[in-house]
Parts: sequence; structure tokens; C-alpha cells
Amino acid sequence: MDTQISAVLLICFAAIVVGTFDIGFQLFQIASLDAKARGFRHPKLLGFLAMGGDHSSGLLMYFILRRKHPVLNMSKEASKEIESRKKRAGAGIFFLALGAIGFVITLSFL
Repeated sequence: MDTQISAVLLICFAAIVVGTFDIGFQLFQIASLDAKARGFRHPKLLGFLAMGGDHSSGLLMYFILRRKHPVLNMSKEASKEIESRKKRAGAGIFFLALGAIGFVITLSFL
């Protein structure tokens, strides 16, 4: 019985890790595309900063920084890419929530 619970806990933990990395990567891509459309010099760096930080402080910093810069040239492809990335981030949130719920339910059986 202990090995089955350990296996379920490991699967739930893996789902949490996959969801977390997916959300971070999609956030990086969205912020990079947005920064490029707004004409920032280093959009990948801003995407990396938006992805990181404790308690989403990097994302908040990016939102404050981008307020002064209007969108200069965002193509329809970039706009579609951002919408696609948002949906993929939703899938990451689903994996994160599913793993967390499974983790809590499994721990309640111990």
C-alpha cells in the first residue's frame, strides 16, 4: 500500500513541476513578444525578469515598466501567438491544480 501511495504522490508532484515550468515558459514568451511589440531594447531579458521573482514581483515590475510604452507594431501573427500562449498557460495551470489536488487527496489517505 505504501508503494502505491508513493507512486501517486510522485505522479502528482511531477504534474505540479510540469505545470509550474509550463506557466513560467509561457509567461516568458508572452512578455517577450509584448516587449518586442512595444519597442523595448532587450525583450528576452524583460521576459526573463517577468517570469522570475518571488510573489510575481517580476511580472508586476514589467507591467509598471510597460505602461509608458504603447504598442508600436504588433503583427497579427504575434497577436495570435500571444493568444495561443495564454491558452497553453491555462493548460499549465490545469496541470498545477490537478497535481496539487491529487497531492492533497493522497496525503489525506496517510
